[in-house]
Amino acid sequence: MALHTRYNPVFCFLICICLILPAGAASTTGSGIFLFRPEAGSVHSTQITDFTRGPDGEVTIATAYGLSTYTGTWSTRHVTRDNFSAGLMDDFVTAVEYDADGNLWIGYSSGLQVFNGQYYYVIRDQELLKSTQIRALQRWDDEMWVATGNAGIHRYWSGTWTWYPPASPAGSGFYEADSLALDSAANTLLVATAKEGAWAGTRAANYTVTFRQIADKDGPFGKLSHVRQDPLGGAYFFNETDVAHYDPKSGFTPVVSSSDLGRSAGSVNDVAGGSDGALYIATDDGIYVWKDRQVAEVLDRFRGFGTTNSVRTVFTDADNRLWFATPDEVGYYTGTASQRPAIAINTVTPTTPPTEIPRTTVSLPVQTPVPTTTPEASPFDGIVRFFSGFLPFLSPGK
Repeated sequence: MALHTRYNPVFCFLICICLILPAGAASTTGSGIFLFRPEAGSVHSTQITDFTRGPDGEVTIATAYGLSTYTGTWSTRHVTRDNFSAGLMDDFVTAVEYDADGNLWIGYSSGLQVFNGQYYYVIRDQELLKSTQIRALQRWDDEMWVATGNAGIHRYWSGTWTWYPPASPAGSGFYEADSLALDSAANTLLVATAKEGAWAGTRAANYTVTFRQIADKDGPFGKLSHVRQDPLGGAYFFNETDVAHYDPKSGFTPVVSSSDLGRSAGSVNDVAGGSDGALYIATDDGIYVWKDRQVAEVLDRFRGFGTTNSVRTVFTDADNRLWFATPDEVGYYTGTASQRPAIAINTVTPTTPPTEIPRTTVSLPVQTPVPTTTPEASPFDGIVRFFSGFLPFLSPGK
C-alpha cells in the first residue's frame, strides 16, 4: 500500500468534496477522505474497541454502542434483550473476529456470542470460559483464540475447548492479555499484557501450542502493553510513548517515540502498519505517517481528517483503506493506491480442516471442563443446553 503522501490541487479538491458531504454519506468509489458521524443510517458510536475484515471485504466494527458493518453502506446491530438468539446480548462489544468457517465471534464483558449467519449462540458457561470477560479474539488458521479477564487464554479448535491457565507450567504464563496479533510470516501468536510482559505462542505439528515470554515485564519492551499485526511480518508493540517492532529473528527493535514526532503529538493512542512499510500512528495531534525513520506526513483536521486532531483508533482494511476514529467521527482514507499487501492481512479464508489427530496424541495443558462448583442455573444455561446438541462449540472438551 502506498497511501497518498503529497499535497496537490486534486487532493485539495477531494478534501473540499468530503467536507461538503453530509455525515453518513460517502461514495464507495474513487479516492479521498470519507467521514461518518454517529446517527441513523451511519455508524452509531465513535468509541471503537475492535474491528475485523469480513470474508466479502466488509469491515465490521465493535463499538461501545452496537456492532456496525460497512459494505459501502452502514448497518448496526443492537442488543435484543428478549431473545439473545436473534441479536446481540449487549450493546457494548469488546472484541470481534471471523472464524475460518465465516462465523462471527462477538465478545462482551460478560460472555461470548457466535453468529452463524442465522442465529446467535451464547457462550458464557464457565465450564468453557474460566472468565466471561472477553478481552480479545484472534483467528489462527482454523483455531479461535479467546483472551479473557484474569484467566489467561482459551482455544477452540476441532470441536474442543482448551484452557491455558496462567499459573500452569504448560499454560499461558500470563493472567490477562490486553491484545493479540498474529505474526503471519512466522505463524506465531503474539500477546501484549499491561503488567506481565510480552508473550509468544508457537504451534507444533500436532497442534500443541506453547507460550514463552519474549519481554520481561520490567524491561522496556515488556512495558509496551498493546500489539498490532504488521502486514509485512512481525508485529508492533506500543504504549503511550513508544513503539517497537518484534519478529522472531531480530527480536524487539525500537521504531519511534512520541518525542520523535515533533510538534505536540501527545500520546500514542493506536498504530497500524501499512504494506509499504509505513506506520500510521494515531495521536492527540492527528495521524503521523512514520516511514524511513522520519515523519513523512501528518494527517490532521487541516487536511480534512475529521473536525478534531485527537485520533483514538487507526486500522487498515483488506482494500488498504486507512480507517480512523476521532471523538466526533469515524472515517477512512483511500489514498492513491490500492495494491494488495505483500502478506495478506488476516481476512477470512475458509481452510480445509487438518487431518484429525487422535485426542490421545495431543498434549493438552488443561482441557475443560474442570468445574469445581455447579453454577446456579440461569435462562442462558437453558439456551446453551438446548443448542449444545447441534453445535459442537457449545460443548466442553472431553
